Amino acid sequence: MPSRTLLCVTLALVGCGGSSGTQLSVGGTYATAVTLLPGNTCGTVQVQDNPTVVSHTPGAGTLSLTHAGATCSGSVTTSGSFSVPPTAVGGGAVSISGQFSSTGFTATVHVAQSQPACAYDVSWVASKSGPPNVIP
Repeated sequence: MPSRTLLCVTLALVGCGGSSGTQLSVGGTYATAVTLLPGNTCGTVQVQDNPTVVSHTPGAGTLSLTHAGATCSGSVTTSGSFSVPPTAVGGGAVSISGQFSSTGFTATVHVAQSQPACAYDVSWVASKSGPPNVIP
């Protein structure tokens, strides 16, 4: 009889607690407002609002962002923090760091041009179209 009691207690403990099954989910289309930040070394830089499409499989630690025709891939944590390492785009490289919320995301995008050699940063403030993001 003691072994049955132990088995029942073990099953009861396994069935309690644990994950709620909620997974990070941030894929979708975002209206993205773009603002040039101080510190520009490139002279006159024109920035423009464009939609950003985030491709993300729920629960995955990777994502891709497509903005103004350029696609960059990176990583995302379960808290919604994300980053894109320097990625070749046009005549330079782009890197991104940001944070998702239930309604969108904010990010800082660093652009390093090769000709002429200069750099600038922009702020992205994005609002999601459709269902809210899930941040576990």
